[in-house]
Amino acid sequence: MSGKIFLITTPEHDDAVDYCSKWSQEVIDAAKTKGFSVINLKKEKANRDEFESRIKSAGPDFVVFNGHGVQNEIRGHNDKVLLKTNENDGLMKGRVVYARSCYSLSGLGKSCWKKGAKAFIRYSLPFMFISDPNRSAHPIKDDLAKPFFASSNLIPLTLLKGNTIKDAIARHHEQIDKFIAFWKTQTVMEASMVVACLMWNKRSLGFEGDESSTI
Repeated sequence: MSGKIFLITTPEHDDAVDYCSKWSQEVIDAAKTKGFSVINLKKEKANRDEFESRIKSAGPDFVVFNGHGVQNEIRGHNDKVLLKTNENDGLMKGRVVYARSCYSLSGLGKSCWKKGAKAFIRYSLPFMFISDPNRSAHPIKDDLAKPFFASSNLIPLTLLKGNTIKDAIARHHEQIDKFIAFWKTQTVMEASMVVACLMWNKRSLGFEGDESSTI
């Protein structure tokens, strides 16, 4: 048992965050297998009061966000702000953070790192994915969405194994390259869009902090 604590937010108020949250079950299961105590702020529990309370009382080592974002904030249930520059970003001090949400690398990510976060991994541009509207009720069965979530899940999955930020980014990029190679051979009409969005996500992923950091 690791004795470490993992906190994740899984709001489900719209299709985009529902996909992110449903695909996070793999990460939650892996954390439990590795002996982490898991705090899942699910649906309406992904609110600022609950988030701040759990950060202060439990002191998680690793924090993962699923939700919408802008340059200086990450949002939870019903797009209510969870973490914001110059308001509560100091709560990330001493923690490794991964945000599967849009923007904020240069704003919130940089601010959290300057205030003591070990590392902050997220996207400098919108996180993109393609989905099959016929699979919206069952995101895990959506083959169009799979390359985006299987590759982005590798970041927390790699970190939960004790690997470094550098290792996690490398595995993410390697997996995206494999998916790109595969989808370039496909003839379905969505193939070119899948390739373009995968390339977009690879280019926009970045981090603030020490690449040798681990949880």
